[in-house]
Formats: sequence, C-alpha cells, structure tokens
Amino acid sequence: MARILSRVDLQRCLTMPAAIAAMRVAFRALAAQQVQMPPRLAVPLPEQGVTLLMPSLLQTSTEDALSLKIITVAPRNPFRGLPLSYASVLLLDPFSGRTLAIMEGGWLTAMRTGAVAGLATDLFARRDADVLALFGAGAQAVTQVLAIHTVRPLREVRVVNRNEEHYHHLVAQLRALLGPSCPAIRRAASAHDALDGALLIDCATTATMPLFSYQDVMPGTHINAIGAFTPEMCEVGTDTLTHARIIVDQRAAALSEAGDLLQAMAAGVTTPEDWQELGHVLDADVQRQPEEITVFKSVGVAVQDAAVATVVYQEACELDVGIEIDV
Repeated sequence: MARILSRVDLQRCLTMPAAIAAMRVAFRALAAQQVQMPPRLAVPLPEQGVTLLMPSLLQTSTEDALSLKIITVAPRNPFRGLPLSYASVLLLDPFSGRTLAIMEGGWLTAMRTGAVAGLATDLFARRDADVLALFGAGAQAVTQVLAIHTVRPLREVRVVNRNEEHYHHLVAQLRALLGPSCPAIRRAASAHDALDGALLIDCATTATMPLFSYQDVMPGTHINAIGAFTPEMCEVGTDTLTHARIIVDQRAAALSEAGDLLQAMAAGVTTPEDWQELGHVLDADVQRQPEEITVFKSVGVAVQDAAVATVVYQEACELDVGIEIDV
C-alpha cells in the first residue's frame, strides 16, 4: 500500500525544525559520498514548458531513502489562472522498489528549500542578526522567512517585490503560520531602504540582473541566494561576490546552474576552488569575522527531497495521515 499525502497532510507532518534537521542529514551524507544523485533530466514541453526529473538515493548507516521528484513548469499557466509549476514526489523502498508514498511536491520543495537556507543561516549569520531584507514574495518566500526566523528570531522583515497582491498574500501566510511570534513586516521602497541596517538578505526571485548593490550591504551580512537556477539568471552581483565568502550546496550543481557564480567567474573574481560546500562545513568549527560577508548560493539538489520526504513519511505513518491505496 502507498500513502497519498496532500499539501495539508504535509503541513501536519513537517515542521521547519524537522526540515532543517533533515537538511543536516542530507548534506552530511552528500559530503560523505553516501548519495547517488544523477543530474536532473529536462524534458521540453509545448509552449516553452519543461518537465524536470530529479532522482536521489540516500544511504547512510541509519537511513536508506529513494525518491523521484517530477516538476512541471508551464510559463503560460498564470494566464490560465493556474500555478506556474506543479510538483510531485515519489518515495520508494530502495530495496524492493515498492512505492511508499506519493506527495504533493510544491510545499515539500518550498520547505526543503527554506530549510537549507535556514541551515546556512544558522551556520554563518551573526547571532545578533534580526532584520531580514527579503527579495521576492512568490512561492518560496514564506518558507524562507519561516526557516530564517526559526534559527534567528526576526524583529523585522522588509520585502522588495513587484506584485502588491503577492506581498499581501505573503504577509497573510506569515501571520497565519507564526501567530504572535510573527515579526513586523513592511514593503520596502527600494533595495537601499531594505538593506539599511539589515544583517540578513534572502533572494528568492527569477531575476536576471543583480537585485542590490554591494555599497548597500552592511558589514557582517549573511546572504541566501536561492532563486537563480540557470546560467542566465542572477540575484547577487559580481561586486558583492568579490567581497564575500561563498558557500554552495554542491559545487558541480553550482557550476551547471548558478548564474550569479558563473557570471562572477567570467569576470575573473572567483573560482570554484574558492567555494565551500555546505556539507563539508557542517561539522567544522565555523569561524567568521564580525564584518565578513557570507553568501550561500543554492540551486537545489535532489537529496534534499529524499531526506525530507522520509521525515514526512515516518510522521504520516505515526499519525496515520493521508490516504492509503494499492498501487
């Protein structure tokens, strides 16, 4: 029997602290070469759409997980009144191949993407960081704030985005999720306004040009850049990367997809040897200078899905959440 889990089911079964803990498992295993993770396969669709297939096998001394995520991006969907993308995650038994669960992939992806930013923030952000400049108010924004607030309780969130409706939807979601602990939220007039006094920056956009200038970045700032995932995209400019310590989720993935870093490489200001992989610093004594700027660049890797889907499945079985069917 396989368990079918909806978005509402996932929200019952997965907390942000548990998702962040799952990211520690995933990236520790990645660093230890306990993961098989082929490059994601892209299948072109009509109307410039694409389907992405992301398999991963995670094998540690305490955990075995096999997952396959399917994401479909259809650029014309917003004109149809539909979400830009849909995603599903299959969790399989790695020994028998039996389907254990089929999960709604949009919320799972948002949670694991937020969680890895939260993990990087916990490792690299200053302990006194409590003001966040957030670029973007789309599907990823809410879990980015939720994750950062989990590890660095926020006093204020300043949002820079283009769509007023998206901004108000983000505010409503955060207030519903965080309740009385929700920080003050306001829409910033500009990037300069958002960054004034902010020691945390989070970028979750599809920008093709840098979102802010290095001159506006406070000394000691930590930056999460999770939106740009093609060589043509860019959120963090070369001027900022020139002065920053750079951490990536995986060097090979960044070399294929991280437009910010590829453009900085082309300008001659960084090389892959300069980048630290997240999994290799998890158990290290991370030393940072109070005024050092750190940038975590993530394009997302499939082992994140395997790790967090396992947590969801175990909790769903414990709580008897979802619908069981014979597949």
